[in-house]
Amino acid sequence: MLLSSIRRGACLSLLAALQILAGSPARSQVIGAAPAHLVDVVEVDEGDEHVDISVQFSCSVRYLTHLPASEGTEVRIQMQPMRDCGLAFGAQIASEVPPVSGGAGILSSVRVDSDAPGQLTLVLDFRKSERFVIAQGVDPRGLRLRLIDRAVSRGSILINQPPEEPDLFIVNLDSEPKAFDPAAVQRAHDRLQAPVFVSETVVDGQTWYRLRAGPLLRRADAEALLKQALPEYPRAWLAIGDETPKGEAGAEGGAAALPPVERIASDPALDAATLKSLLAKARSAMSSHDYPTAITVLTKLQRQPEFPDRARAQELLGLARERAGQLAHAKAEYEEYLRRYPQGEAADRVALRLRTLRSASTSTRPGATGIGPATGWQVSGGFAQLFRYDATRVNNNTPTADPTLPSSVETTAQNALYNDVDLLARRRGETIDFTTRLSAGYAKSFASNGIGDTQRVSIASVELLDRSLGLLARFGRQARNQDGVLGTFDGLFLSYQWRPAWAVNFTVGYPVEQTSEGPQTERRFETLAVEFTPPGQHWDTSIFAATQEFDGVRDRQAVGFEARYLAAHASLIALVDYDTSFKSLNAASLMGTVQLPARWSLNIDAERRNSPVLTTRNALIGQPATTLAQLEQVFTLDQIYQLALDRTPITTDYSLTANRPLGERFQFTATVSAVQTGATIASGGVDSQPASGLDLTYQMQLYSSSLWHTGDFNVITLSYANTEVGKIAALSLNSRFPLAGAWRIGPRLTVDHRTLITDGSSENSLLPSILVDYARGSRLLQFEMGGMLGKRDTSLQTQNTTRYYLSMAYRLGL
Repeated sequence: MLLSSIRRGACLSLLAALQILAGSPARSQVIGAAPAHLVDVVEVDEGDEHVDISVQFSCSVRYLTHLPASEGTEVRIQMQPMRDCGLAFGAQIASEVPPVSGGAGILSSVRVDSDAPGQLTLVLDFRKSERFVIAQGVDPRGLRLRLIDRAVSRGSILINQPPEEPDLFIVNLDSEPKAFDPAAVQRAHDRLQAPVFVSETVVDGQTWYRLRAGPLLRRADAEALLKQALPEYPRAWLAIGDETPKGEAGAEGGAAALPPVERIASDPALDAATLKSLLAKARSAMSSHDYPTAITVLTKLQRQPEFPDRARAQELLGLARERAGQLAHAKAEYEEYLRRYPQGEAADRVALRLRTLRSASTSTRPGATGIGPATGWQVSGGFAQLFRYDATRVNNNTPTADPTLPSSVETTAQNALYNDVDLLARRRGETIDFTTRLSAGYAKSFASNGIGDTQRVSIASVELLDRSLGLLARFGRQARNQDGVLGTFDGLFLSYQWRPAWAVNFTVGYPVEQTSEGPQTERRFETLAVEFTPPGQHWDTSIFAATQEFDGVRDRQAVGFEARYLAAHASLIALVDYDTSFKSLNAASLMGTVQLPARWSLNIDAERRNSPVLTTRNALIGQPATTLAQLEQVFTLDQIYQLALDRTPITTDYSLTANRPLGERFQFTATVSAVQTGATIASGGVDSQPASGLDLTYQMQLYSSSLWHTGDFNVITLSYANTEVGKIAALSLNSRFPLAGAWRIGPRLTVDHRTLITDGSSENSLLPSILVDYARGSRLLQFEMGGMLGKRDTSLQTQNTTRYYLSMAYRLGL
């Protein structure tokens, strides 16, 4: 049976819940416990001009909305779990700490909350304010965030443009008349995830020792780091250009030898017109991010005898090497500039960049990540454990005293210990980077009627990147939700940037449905995509072609495109996936955010999808066969193709979310969504399924921060769903308050009322819970307990449901 891949609309979650309520009393509220990890893994992929965060869910989800709209130190993304998640509509979702691969310098924490009943809220906390866009691909088990305005390996100062800041910025954390021990330095680095060092100064004859973080190139980054440090270091202040770490800028003793620079006047002199033409070519190459060409041309200019623009070419050569990741060569070129042109127009600017590069490459302080890609090994990751117990008891009061109906039934949904480990090891070289990732877990079940112990491997890959050639290769288990790739797979991904604005991507492998299984070779796919990213523009696009086989039979054959428009006041992401063999539109979606006057913003989501994604394998839905070979014994291949079409309904959903800040502490959001799933055709011995009708959901939320206490967070949610089978109204209160130090407490309460049209029954539920957590640096400790008290009345019986759950979790980061 192909149940795990079925993706219906949000209405099916509601429909399934209400149908359960109308069915056997013993089953009334058994559904309500999610998988151990709703989020299978969060993977952070750091590129040159942006950072991609890929979220892989363990079941199908539907994007609803997110806050804030496009920029902030935290983003809260609300998702609706689909039918295969095993969650009844309005069920209380327990918090969790998902596995995270990479991004130690970008994300401070990732967690799953629930701001509204039956919805999961993915919360990403960034280490500094980020601009982002969000998109959901063809696969409903994936979500992508792109952080923009980030340049990991490229400088930010342009030639002929004065530096924005006069010097480096340093955050002075604390000062003491005695030396700080190494443990204090390491502790500061672990808390702030920034370079930390100790310096000395003399005040009135007394030697003082300063614990400092930095240096940083931009004031905005320094102010963000200062804000992050103040809770732990209340005496912290911002220092501007008063010193650099001991033994660094300006101190050559003990420094590694730098590569030699080209000797001036080693080539015959060229005429002025040729020199001007070469410099223009170098500038054009820099603007197009074609750094190998720029380095070649500028090196040729460097070998020329002195000419009017030679100092400018020298500076540009250092910048080109820096942006190409050749940090040692860049430092050598900057030093050559200062040696030859100490009073040059750009001397201050070049000295600033040299000091930054020296600070970034220092290995004598903890956490010397600096500005740009420091060479050498970087290792990050963590280990986490979660224990969860979840049980439900249903008591029936039946006036007819039917002996076939049990008076009380108790089921245990979860009783297990979940162990997760994630590891990322990266070695950055002058031109070649090596990266390996692992995200895996093991679940020990203590339930006598459970499915037993399980294991998962979400990511296990190795990657090589040659920046000079623009070539990237990644092999192993990995996740990708673009270019026609449907989530997790075992295989190979290749990317070649053959021009500054053009790249081609190739993927081949075997899809992974369950990360608890090893490679499954009965299905194989290939995709080819071409990306176009014009330099300096607000948009980019890609086109792709994908093909897939199952048991040697064509399974999927699709073409499509993705387009992104990212501007200061608007973002828009469009996706189309069309199956050329079935002649069916697999997915078409449009997601965007628009900033409006009076501080209003609109989030728009319009989608039309085959649910599940149309493949020949869908023909197995409802059939006793498990392979196409078995099905071919009964049906012809053309009949199997038709069965696949018959088993694949079309889901359309539209949502509109309006957001507006109310003063400094409040934010209002209102969402209207409409979902409809089409009918399926009876064929091959499988009954037809009627269309769901139009299901409407209305939701209003009021967010507040620092209302009762500095650092608190509160959400009031009012939801109403009106469908053809029932109505549900719910009020939810969710808060998070800081306690002593890094401890926080989060009470949560939901009250809902639902009415089933089919039998006139009604149910009232009360869902309380409380969460206590401790988060500091890379350490997290979390306790949660909660439950449900429910009463359902029909003309024949009264049913009382009690659910209770307890979870304890911790995570230790490297």
